[in-house]
Amino acid sequence: MIATVDPLGLFGPPAVEGMRRYVRGFFRFEERLAPSRWCERHLRLPPGKQETKPGAVNFAERPFLREPLDSIADPTVTDEVFVGPTRIGKTFILRMAVGYTIAGDPASAMWVDSTVDKGRDVSRKEIQPLIEYNAILRDRKPKNRHNYSDARMLFPAAAFTIVGGNSAAGVAGDTVKRVFGNELDKWSGATEKEASVAELVRHRTESFDEERKHFWSSTPTLEEMITWTYYRRGDQRTWRAICPDCGDAQALVWDRVCWADEAQITDHKWDLARVKETARYHCVRCDSPWTDEMRLAAIRHPSAHYLATATGEPGWRSHHVNGLYGPLKTNNVGAIAVAFLSSRTTGFFTDRQDFWNSVMGLPWKDNVADITVAKFAALEREYQRGQAGPEGFKPDLLIIEFDVQSNRIPYVVRTFAWSGESYLVDHGDAATWTDLDKIQAEYSRLAGTSYVIGDINYEDRRAETLEQIYRRRDRGWFGAEGFEKTSELVRIEKANVFAGGREVGRREDEHHTIQKLVISTYDFKVELEKRLSGAVKNFFYYQLPLAASESEIEEQREYYKQRLDEHRRPRKRPVAGKPAFEFVSKTKNNHFNDCEVYGLALFWILQKRRAYATRKGQPADRRVVEVKTN
Repeated sequence: MIATVDPLGLFGPPAVEGMRRYVRGFFRFEERLAPSRWCERHLRLPPGKQETKPGAVNFAERPFLREPLDSIADPTVTDEVFVGPTRIGKTFILRMAVGYTIAGDPASAMWVDSTVDKGRDVSRKEIQPLIEYNAILRDRKPKNRHNYSDARMLFPAAAFTIVGGNSAAGVAGDTVKRVFGNELDKWSGATEKEASVAELVRHRTESFDEERKHFWSSTPTLEEMITWTYYRRGDQRTWRAICPDCGDAQALVWDRVCWADEAQITDHKWDLARVKETARYHCVRCDSPWTDEMRLAAIRHPSAHYLATATGEPGWRSHHVNGLYGPLKTNNVGAIAVAFLSSRTTGFFTDRQDFWNSVMGLPWKDNVADITVAKFAALEREYQRGQAGPEGFKPDLLIIEFDVQSNRIPYVVRTFAWSGESYLVDHGDAATWTDLDKIQAEYSRLAGTSYVIGDINYEDRRAETLEQIYRRRDRGWFGAEGFEKTSELVRIEKANVFAGGREVGRREDEHHTIQKLVISTYDFKVELEKRLSGAVKNFFYYQLPLAASESEIEEQREYYKQRLDEHRRPRKRPVAGKPAFEFVSKTKNNHFNDCEVYGLALFWILQKRRAYATRKGQPADRRVVEVKTN
């Protein structure tokens, strides 16, 4: 320390002050910035298709992203859980965390995505462009090109690896200081022999003790899945916006969204244009209707903040925001209201779940419904077998569904309206393919368009089934291949008809294919369960006349019996990547149920294609929709 006393008079005040500045400069340390401030100072976002604007990093539009990102530098936090809907900024803060880990506070890290291919895709499209666009990151790239790939980047003091969360083997081996997890619910779950991939990933950081860090960013799906489970382990913070009128700090919730009464045309019909124009968020305290500008101002208010709503486990911090906080056009309150009503017009329970998951960032509670024969009686309507439905119902299409067996072909015939309303027309066992031709010819008169879809998985008749569908492909025939759970509800692929069939070698050109639906059977069995339980009121059955014969009564009883053969129960043994529940067959006599699964899946994909074509052809906000379900 320099003395302020100068007994010999050798130094005047200017000389003393100059010496002080010299010493302070010699021992000056660079200011330690919070990760969000570091990103604002040093990083710029490259142009391209992304949810954030190119240019300097700025948290002004989404201030709720700052605190979760800053958790990376908080020594009291080992696990940061950020939960929200799509396009809210989840991947953005992961990218910022990667940039900070490369150059701000270098550390070894692992990025875990749903699959390694998805992770590499993120690397190519989002992480590498960020690195190339910013000199502070680019200058740290390894000189050896073999140390810089889509899945592995060896920066100085910051080895960075990208792996898939669908394989326990993929996350084994590497020891890292930080983990960045993207979309946890798509990772493999726990099994009898091994913990979930998320827990295995946490073991990769144990060598770093108190410096270890796990950043989990995900959209939730079901309550019992890993995303919401991890969120509950934290302190469950929600962003409190400030009302522009009364100053109340409040979390934005869907229940406070209202629109004009005149937007409702009838009990079930809504004018979506009017809904979009009049929808407003209302303050919890003063009931002030906010314009969208007021909503954004409330979110960005200087006093807006996170508030913990629970006591989390030591080291765990969790944040949640929903779609009402987003700055994009799709986050406009009117657009969200339209999305809510639209999700209820398709007739599919999964679309309602998608609204709460993808738009509101909330999990879905998967309740198991009690299904009995009495449920069928409640869904019977006054029309007879062989008819399209009750008087006045005009179907848009007819679907014949079949399930190939060794000596017969069980089939079900249904009519559908694009609204999702559907009626059982007929069911039975066809002896030959010609019989199915006759059934299609007889019932195609009931609707303008008819389709036929059938299972191709029966091994002893697979080649035969493929060839028969191929010969009728111009009459709307599809193949179906079911798996318990797939990443997409329905995926359309091409199946090579003659590979392994009788005509292989003579017809090998690429035109000899059929359209095959790859179906997530668990999801559509749940859809059928919801229809039988009455949760979705659009799936109906014919009513037998009082003078019905014994054979007619027995045939209806057999149809109901096969539909009730499966029931859903909690899975006894956890299986990686599978739902917590499973469908179990009592007698293996469930062919009509399988038929209904195939038909419902085909209708789902046809409905989605039609809705897309409609949106491309006319403004979506000029629609009038009819909501027929609860």
